[in-house]
Amino acid sequence: MKRRKRTLISLLVAIAVPAAVAATAAARQLPDQVSTNWAGYAAVTGASTHAFAKRFTSVSGSWVQPTATCVPGQPTFSAFWVGLGGYRQSSRSLEQIGTEADCSAAGAISYYAWYEYVPAGPRTIHKIPVSPGDTITATVHVRHGRAAVSLTDTTTGASYTRIQTMRSPRPDAGAAEWIAEAPSNCNNSGCTPLTLTNFGSVAFTNATATSIGLDGRQSGAIDDPAWIYGAINLQASNGGFRFGHELRSSATVGTLAATGDGFSVTYTGGTQPPGWSPTGPTGTSGTTGTSGASGTSGATGATG
Repeated sequence: MKRRKRTLISLLVAIAVPAAVAATAAARQLPDQVSTNWAGYAAVTGASTHAFAKRFTSVSGSWVQPTATCVPGQPTFSAFWVGLGGYRQSSRSLEQIGTEADCSAAGAISYYAWYEYVPAGPRTIHKIPVSPGDTITATVHVRHGRAAVSLTDTTTGASYTRIQTMRSPRPDAGAAEWIAEAPSNCNNSGCTPLTLTNFGSVAFTNATATSIGLDGRQSGAIDDPAWIYGAINLQASNGGFRFGHELRSSATVGTLAATGDGFSVTYTGGTQPPGWSPTGPTGTSGTTGTSGASGTSGATGATG
């Protein structure tokens, strides 16, 4: 059976992360990146950051659960989370927690909270009902081989914490992330991103991380000079077609706030091609009237 997992996959702008880190250490900023499943910001460690950022110990962030727009005929998925690990191509683990906004093929919307310790699959947090407009705060903390994930719906007051020991593989603390994502179907052959839900826009705030290095600890925003950071935009083909058009997902990341701890991710394309409607495309010369007459190649008007 296929399952979803949420590691960074298939960078369309091919870079070797360690080399990019070394090349841009002075600027403390990664090159622009395009991913098939992630949109957001990542902060990473490198050889030049070991004074205060040899590894991350925690990441936190808040967001308002966005409202999904669903259209019958195409299931779609979107996840919003904070996490540690999973950034480098060699990564074997990722500790994360967040919320989701999914659409069924029938057009039904579901919102829920979840956590995941990759390579294990995601688990739904049933004790926290999630509604659009709820303010969510999430934290991931790693110490030795133990990873704690916490999520609070500050609108309702509901909260959840789970602590898990990770032995094989151990927790990955080489990167901190604040992400909106198109989840993936995964099997032994690899992972394929699912079509992204139209979530409009989601704003991350209070996005901070804590790291530890040879000279002590450091806490700061995404752009803290103790580590290296960069934006990731999402652009993916989803391998399907509707009315002869390839289905695609895309989301664009905004610039960082002046405080360095906030940004927005905006849905910029996905499930339906231009001109698509649940009843099919309309012909260019079709006319409509009170009786719903059709043009030469146009669709029939229902009421005019």
